[in-house]
Amino acid sequence: MSCSNRIALKRYPGLRTQLALLLTLFCLLAPGRAGAEIVDRVVAIAGNRVVTTWALQQAIRVEYDPQAFADLTEAEKDEIIRRKLDSLINSLLIAQKAASIGLAVSDEEVDATIKRVLQQNNMTEETLKQTLAQQGLDFSSYRNKIASDLLKSRFISKEIKSNIIITEKEIMDYAEKHNLFSQDETVTIAQIFIPKNSPNAVGGENNKIWKTIRKRLKNEENFFALASEFSEGPAAPKGGRLGTFKKGSLLQEIEKVAFKLPLGQASKVIKTNLGYHMIVVTNRTGANEKALTPKAEDKIKGILYNEKLKEAIEKLGQDLRSEYKVKIILRNLPRYI
Repeated sequence: MSCSNRIALKRYPGLRTQLALLLTLFCLLAPGRAGAEIVDRVVAIAGNRVVTTWALQQAIRVEYDPQAFADLTEAEKDEIIRRKLDSLINSLLIAQKAASIGLAVSDEEVDATIKRVLQQNNMTEETLKQTLAQQGLDFSSYRNKIASDLLKSRFISKEIKSNIIITEKEIMDYAEKHNLFSQDETVTIAQIFIPKNSPNAVGGENNKIWKTIRKRLKNEENFFALASEFSEGPAAPKGGRLGTFKKGSLLQEIEKVAFKLPLGQASKVIKTNLGYHMIVVTNRTGANEKALTPKAEDKIKGILYNEKLKEAIEKLGQDLRSEYKVKIILRNLPRYI
């Protein structure tokens, strides 16, 4: 990669990933450039598409400076080349499969994506074209690659992401294995609150509003929906959800109930110096409770989701190689890269 090219990529860092994705399609669409010194060879056949030595070389050069790559050991070069080749083959197979089930990307979607890239990198379309030209690429090929990536992303969302399920047992097993259960005593609560100066506070727990709420809860109506409808506290728009509190941080009257109340069960009306409260506890941690804070649970869900997504994409690559013919044509690749 020339000095001017490296400067361009440094100046617009967001382009590095875009260019990396683009280079593969460009060489597959136009494997020979006018005046190019490299003799292009077919490395592999993936379905009805091919991977060439030029495609593979460009994919590597986006990530590795040519001199730095040349200084690596043969084993290191071989590992990088095989990893890049595997990635290129998988991308081509996914694109073919996506097209076969009728997934498509419109010109308007491609235009919108390019517009976002330009905005994120604070550059104009003309500057983008100049940067692409420094790589020996053209804007038309860039658009084609954007369309290919959007198609691949749409396919993965439809066929893989939508089918990933994280169970409660998986979350708890992961927390157990990695010792992530909270040691602090906390409760996560929501409430229906009537302030003491409200007309609905007259008569306390005997006010008709509480009678209505109790009746509707008995009919198994959702507590959070009732909180949105009846609560006069600031958390009403959020279904009365107040958040998570450590022991000692709540009003004494509420804390006394909250740390004993069964999860998901609405409390009786609690009187405090602020007014009248009905609470529900959605999570409790610490002491003898084997539970997670909502933040820890969300983190574990994210980790498990990414693990399952990675496994599913790897399996997809294996399945597609069984469905489509994949043939490696060129061996001893370090000789040609």
